[in-house]
Amino acid sequence: MLRKFIREPLVHFLGGALLIFAFFWATGSSRDPADYAINIDETDIARLKTDWVQSFRRAPTQQELDGLIDQEIAEEIYYREALRLGLDKNDPMIRRRLFTKMRFVDGQDADNVAPTDTMLQQWMEKNPDKYALSPLYDFEQIYLGQISAAEAAERIDQLNAGAGSGTFAQSISLPKTLKQASTEDISRQFGDKFAGQMEGLKTGVWSGPVTSGFGVHAVKVTAKAPGKAAALDDVRQRVVNDWHAAQQTEQKAKALSRYRAQYEITVVGRP
Repeated sequence: MLRKFIREPLVHFLGGALLIFAFFWATGSSRDPADYAINIDETDIARLKTDWVQSFRRAPTQQELDGLIDQEIAEEIYYREALRLGLDKNDPMIRRRLFTKMRFVDGQDADNVAPTDTMLQQWMEKNPDKYALSPLYDFEQIYLGQISAAEAAERIDQLNAGAGSGTFAQSISLPKTLKQASTEDISRQFGDKFAGQMEGLKTGVWSGPVTSGFGVHAVKVTAKAPGKAAALDDVRQRVVNDWHAAQQTEQKAKALSRYRAQYEITVVGRP
């Protein structure tokens, strides 16, 4: 009976496991041998070579490649040892980095989807104001300097009464006239504050004072083409970028919801 029991495979398995446990107990080690194996394969070496070429615009020498491999091994060793010591715990920089990387992973599928024109057109129709083309302005401007609104208003009255434009003009490196300028064009030249005041100006007379980051201006709008709804080809890249961003946001929200469902979350003071 005893001989039959000894021959059982299960007994052999349990016996081997006990011997391994005894060895680790005797040597004071509980390490998993697989967790101490580092394998640098052809894929790793190809990646190291590619990174080197991108940085130095040439292939590494054998000595340089050996150094890269040794550095890769050292980094992997220190990475694993840091994890064993728990150095990744309670570190806000590591926490933020992993958070950012996971968010990237959860949203990257959206970048691999190529939206059709129909999808982009539907997106535009849901956000019509965002893609409306701005009015186009022909105008001239006189920089009056950094003066009070009352002084500027007086000079603008004189301009409309026939005073020459050079009478009050101060020197500044800004264009005196623009043609067919959109709100974005004007913002780039004069700033958002200046561009935001253009809509309320009358055509054919000197108006103002119109303020910018430089000071006060007198502005005469000579022609204005009203804004209109954009065609897809007018704003295609903006629509594609916004569509991808929206898809990423949606994917990330779904991923977070899926993760949260697996956790029991309690917050002090929150029902």
